[in-house]
Amino acid sequence: MDVQSKRLQKYIDCVILRIGDIVIDKFGDHIGILISRKRHIDMIHDDVYVWEVKWINSLDEESYGNTVTLLEERSIQLCIVLGTYKWHSVTGGTFEL
Repeated sequence: MDVQSKRLQKYIDCVILRIGDIVIDKFGDHIGILISRKRHIDMIHDDVYVWEVKWINSLDEESYGNTVTLLEERSIQLCIVLGTYKWHSVTGGTFEL
C-alpha cells in the first residue's frame, strides 16, 4: 500500500457512521438519513456492512421519504472523504480536510 492509499484509509477510518446521521449529496441535491446498518457476508471480503439510507429530494416535496437504498459503508465513507457527500453526525462530528 502506497503513502497516498494509507493516508486515504486513515481518513476513511475517521468517519464513524451512526443511525440518524445525515449525508447530503452535493451533486444530486438529495439529503439522506442513515436508518439502519446491516452486516453482509461476502465471499471475497469477509464482512461488508451496508446502510439503509432514506433519501429526501430537497427540491421535490412530493418524493419526500419515498426513496430508500442500500449503500455499502465504505462507499459512503469514501464519498464523505472525497467531498461528494457532506456528513453531519448525530454526535456532532463532520469531516473536512
